[in-house]
Amino acid sequence: MKFELPRRHRKSYEAIAKRKIDENLNKEESLEIFDKIKKEYNNSPRSFGSNSGKKEMNLEMLIVIGNQISNEYKDLQIELRQGVPEISKKTAS
Repeated sequence: MKFELPRRHRKSYEAIAKRKIDENLNKEESLEIFDKIKKEYNNSPRSFGSNSGKKEMNLEMLIVIGNQISNEYKDLQIELRQGVPEISKKTAS
């Protein structure tokens, strides 16, 4: 799969993931990149109201990428825990 990100996130994605935006990824690589961005989000300082907005930008990128992963792989679902997306396996009900 390839991620489709807004233009404002592409450079940050490539810096965090160490991959080009147009590379094809398998399921494990997609989840690994999601975890890298989540780690970056957790390590970035609070930036509400500042011009840099690093934490909010990472959160927005997490939401976009998490949604694309859950749409691509039907056995995964996205859940928000305290406003932060997490990916988990769907349970058969």
